[in-house]
Amino acid sequence: MFDLLIRNGTVVTAQGSFPWDVAIQGGKIAATGPHGSLGQAKEVLDAAGKLVLPGMIDPHVHIHHPFKGGYSADDFATATRSAAFGGVTTVCDFAIQWDKEKTLAETCALRRSQFEGQSYTDFTFHACPTRSDPETVAELPGLIAGGVPSAKLYMTYSRQDRMSDDAALCEALKVTAAHGGLVGVHAENDAMCCYYSDQYQRVGKTSPHYFPLCKHNLVEAEAVNRAIYLAKATGGRLYIFHLSCRESLDLLRTARAEGVQVYAETCIHYLTLDDTYYDRPDGAQFICSPPLRSKADVEALWEGVREGLIGVVSSDHCGFSLENKASGCNDFTATPNGLPGMETRLAALYTYGVRTGRISLPQLVALLSTNPARVFGMYPHKGDIRPGSDADLVLFDPEASAVISPEILHSPVDWNPYDGQELYGRAETVLLRGEALIRDGVCCAAPGAGRFVERRAEDMDLNT
Repeated sequence: MFDLLIRNGTVVTAQGSFPWDVAIQGGKIAATGPHGSLGQAKEVLDAAGKLVLPGMIDPHVHIHHPFKGGYSADDFATATRSAAFGGVTTVCDFAIQWDKEKTLAETCALRRSQFEGQSYTDFTFHACPTRSDPETVAELPGLIAGGVPSAKLYMTYSRQDRMSDDAALCEALKVTAAHGGLVGVHAENDAMCCYYSDQYQRVGKTSPHYFPLCKHNLVEAEAVNRAIYLAKATGGRLYIFHLSCRESLDLLRTARAEGVQVYAETCIHYLTLDDTYYDRPDGAQFICSPPLRSKADVEALWEGVREGLIGVVSSDHCGFSLENKASGCNDFTATPNGLPGMETRLAALYTYGVRTGRISLPQLVALLSTNPARVFGMYPHKGDIRPGSDADLVLFDPEASAVISPEILHSPVDWNPYDGQELYGRAETVLLRGEALIRDGVCCAAPGAGRFVERRAEDMDLNT
């Protein structure tokens, strides 16, 4: 007798949709099979009319992110609880080396301790060095062996003391080539960012309208081109975080055709919003880096998704409040960058992607779950519905809809990019290793339900 049986649903994986039941035993998926074929269980969930999806994995989130002596509005408990309502069962945050007196290993240990006992979802993080020295690069093999096989390097933010220089990036890619693992980049040309920001400030053009002009497409594409060149020269594996424009996509297409080990994500807001938002009265709220792009870039990104060039859609969640955003006084140089997005990512991609016919349901699962699991070394434990995988599952109602507002979401962040829009689909029940995080739209878990996910370099697959 199984612990739990999910009956009468439509199971959706990256391979297709199936009229299957799913049996769970000991927190793992024990069996799948046609409706009515799996026998008895101590508990049964009726999923008639629902889609049964693997738990969503968000590989790009910033929780409790610092700004001007404070932090973003959500913490490790409230952010992951909100994420669970959006069908997310695993988040990948960043262990950023804010304190340069700490080693990268100490920084990672601190980030893990901040999540433990607080996170509703399973969690992991990318190591994020800010010291461009041989000692820091030399730490990467130990982190790779210790379950943190991915690192992110900022190619900009020199004025925030966050940037890694090109030598550190090149050496990190060499280490990747020698020891496994993956190097990700925030790809923007720092000199251009600083130059154009200063230029616009000098002439008083700092309203949100000028933000995408200050950080135009070339700013991203040049850095993407440089990172790809270094990956090709070293044989390292490269991940482009938040790719946002046509020029970068063209570079990616050429590099992959040449056999360079490079993979890219975009974020849900780059597929669903555009630079006209910066001309709205609330335009400062939408400041994020890279900026929202033109409608032509949005369509190019959708084509990249359909081609399979873009394999992951993340949220790049950073939950700054309206007060945080207003602190910049409508000046893009003083406004914190970032948009909230973990809770609405699934519904937004379903609404703008599946319901419009741009992507299929299996593609949605690949973009939000299976591909992140494969690329970041969590597959097959995460990201699929197959015997032996963790029983991280979402019972998704495709017919439900809601007009988005802070009142119906579950986050302390008091706004959302989709406020006033109707989004379709609802994560009705969410299971983490067979235990309910959300049951019929109600949270029934406690902080600390989530565990650290130790990832393996040998399980990373950029060929998905």
